[in-house]
Amino acid sequence: MTPADADNLRSDKPAAPFPEQDENGVDLSLIRENLRLSPAERLRKGDQARRGALRLMQLGRQHRQRQTRRAE
Repeated sequence: MTPADADNLRSDKPAAPFPEQDENGVDLSLIRENLRLSPAERLRKGDQARRGALRLMQLGRQHRQRQTRRAE
């Protein structure tokens, strides 16, 4: 164990529950992953997520409408 390791063990800061999180709980691995992408790739990825969320909302509405019709 190096002196630096010993200092880290004596630190007053609480250890993060997961090594890839900062003190606020932000997943740093996801930030690093996104920073490796170009701005255009990030936009495509975000748009893909948006479209997926909208599709799930649409499917949920359709399901609720079918359930309502069956109950009538």
